[in-house]
Amino acid sequence: MADQRHLLGLLLGTEEDWPSAFESLVRRLEPALRVGRDTHRFDVERITIEPFDLRQTSRYSLVVDRLAYWYFVPREWLKKVALLDDVYLLNNPFTFQSMEKHAAYCAMIRLGLKVPETWLVPHKQPPDNARFAYTASKYNRPFDLREVAERSATRST
Repeated sequence: MADQRHLLGLLLGTEEDWPSAFESLVRRLEPALRVGRDTHRFDVERITIEPFDLRQTSRYSLVVDRLAYWYFVPREWLKKVALLDDVYLLNNPFTFQSMEKHAAYCAMIRLGLKVPETWLVPHKQPPDNARFAYTASKYNRPFDLREVAERSATRST
């Protein structure tokens, strides 16, 4: 009999009501599901938006997406974790759009093909959406583009 923990990620924009209630319920109820001889337990956290390496493994078992329909960077991250890390998605971005380059790179990596070191970074010029400023101030982590480039160059050599 094994005890397994699963991290549920919330990819959010401007909403606060249901995420706060969901987080409280998961923490208070501490749901545990028995499947065969295993017990599955759950933690929940909000996902931040920052540069990501296509080969970086996701910590999440499931992501509830409330953002990717209008925000490009997390949309690409969702497709990456679905293709490479077997993360389950609620509101799957493959149903409404695909940025071919990044999704194709993830599929190629999964197939074992050689793919150049590839990162996707948040926007320098924000998308034209009234919700962006609030979402970015709450979830976009600051980063040093030079440091990202150095990390990429170090791994490529």
